[in-house]
Amino acid sequence: MNGIKQIAYFGLSTLLLKGLGFALLPISTRLLNQTQFGELNFLVSISAVMSLLLCLGLPELLFKQQMKSEAHKRALFRDALLLCGMLSLVFVLLFGFFTQPLSELLPISLSLIDLQLLAINLAFSSLLSIVFCFFRYYEMAKQFCFLAILQGTGQTILTIVLLYLGFGVTGVMVSGAISSFVVLVISLWIVFSEVKIDFKAIPWSITRKDNLFLLSILVSSLFVYANNGAENWFIAASIGKEKLAQYYVALQFAVMTSFTFEPIRMWWFSRRFNELASSPTRYVYLCELSLEIGIALCTLMLIITPYLFAFVLPPSYLLNAWLLPSLIFIVVLRHHSDLLNIGCYIHLNGLYVSVINGVSAAFVLILLTFLVPTWGVLGAVVSLFLAQTFKTILFFLMSQKLEPLSFNIYRILPSWFCFLGVFVFSVIDFTYSTSIQCLMLMSLLVVLTNKYKSLAINAVQQLTKRNVHG
Repeated sequence: MNGIKQIAYFGLSTLLLKGLGFALLPISTRLLNQTQFGELNFLVSISAVMSLLLCLGLPELLFKQQMKSEAHKRALFRDALLLCGMLSLVFVLLFGFFTQPLSELLPISLSLIDLQLLAINLAFSSLLSIVFCFFRYYEMAKQFCFLAILQGTGQTILTIVLLYLGFGVTGVMVSGAISSFVVLVISLWIVFSEVKIDFKAIPWSITRKDNLFLLSILVSSLFVYANNGAENWFIAASIGKEKLAQYYVALQFAVMTSFTFEPIRMWWFSRRFNELASSPTRYVYLCELSLEIGIALCTLMLIITPYLFAFVLPPSYLLNAWLLPSLIFIVVLRHHSDLLNIGCYIHLNGLYVSVINGVSAAFVLILLTFLVPTWGVLGAVVSLFLAQTFKTILFFLMSQKLEPLSFNIYRILPSWFCFLGVFVFSVIDFTYSTSIQCLMLMSLLVVLTNKYKSLAINAVQQLTKRNVHG
C-alpha cells in the first residue's frame, strides 16, 4: 500500500477517534462535576506515565531495528509481545495487592476500584501498542484503521451508557477495559496468524545491546512525561481538582491540534530511519514538508479551536483567552523537537535522547515547583513553554552535530511568520482578528502550494492513474 493510502487510513482512524473523544467532552463535563472530572483527568495522567513503563520502549526498537531477514523481524515482534505481556501480567497482580498503600502516595484522593481498573486498562493498552506497531510496520493500515475505530467507537458508546446510568468515573474506566480487551483479542488473532515462528527456528532475539537501547528510550520517555504531563500533578497538588479539570479541558483542545498531525507523524516515524539511510537529501525534504504541514495545521487550529471551545463546554470551564493559544504554541515547538532529532536516535543507542530529555525534565520540574504554587495555571504554561523551547534547541543542535543534514531555517520562516501573526491575534482583543487570521492562513497555503507544487502534482497524477486503472 502506497504512502498516500496509508496516510488516508491513519488519518481516518485518527480523525474519528479524536472526534469521538471530542464528542465525549460536552457529555462528560456535564454528567461529571468538576471534582469528578478532575479525578478522571488525574487517572489519565497516571496512565500516561505508567504506559511508558509497561511498553519499555519496545515500539521504538521495533521500528529502529534492522534485522538480517524477514523471519528475524517477525521473531522480534513475537518477543516484544511476550515481554510486554509478561510484564503487564506482573504489573496487574502487584498493583492489585498494593493498591491501598500506593493510593496514599498520590496528591489527591482516588477510588481504589478506579485505580485497579486503571491497571487493567494499562495492561491491555500496552499490548495493543505493540500490535498496532506490527500493523504500521507491515503497512496493514486498513486493519489498523478498522481495529482503532472499533475500539474507539465501542468505548465511546459504552462510556456514554455508563455515565447516564450514574456510574461516574468508574464507568469510564470499565468501558476502557472492555473495549481494549475485545480489540486486543481480535488483533492478537490477526498477528499470530502472521507470526508463526517458534523458538527452535529463531531463538530469543532481543539482545543485551537492545536492552541498552530500550533502557535509554524508557528513561527518555519518563523525561518526556516530565516535560509534558508532570504539570498535572503540580496543578492538582497546589490548586485542586477543579482547576486541573479546567486546565485539562483546554489541553485537550491543544492536543486536538497535535492529533491533526498524527497521520503524518505515524507515516513518517515508521520510515524516517530508512529514508535517512537511502537518501539524506530526500530525508531533509520530507522532514521539512512534515514540519511545515504541522505548522500550517496548528495555524488553522489557532483560528478554529477557540470557537469550538466556547461552543462545546459549560461556561465554568472557560478560563483566560490566552490559555488555549499558548498551549497550541507549545504543540508547535514539540513538533520541531520530534522531527529535528534524528541524529540523537541513531548514535550511541539513543543515549543523547535520554540526556537531552533528562536535562529538559529537570529544568521544567524546577520551574513547576516554583511557578505553579505562585502563578497557578499560568505558571504551568510558562514552565512548559520555556522547557520545550530549551529542549527543541538542544535536540536540533546536538542532532546536527552528530548527523549533519542540510536543514535551512530560512526555508520555514514564512510558516513561522504566519503562525506568529495568527497567534498574536488569538490573544489580543481586536474587532477584525478572525478576518486577518484567515488572510494570513490563506497566504501561507499559497506559499506552501507553490513550494511543494511538484510533489502535489505527482500525488494527483498517481491518484488519477489509479482511478483510471481501477
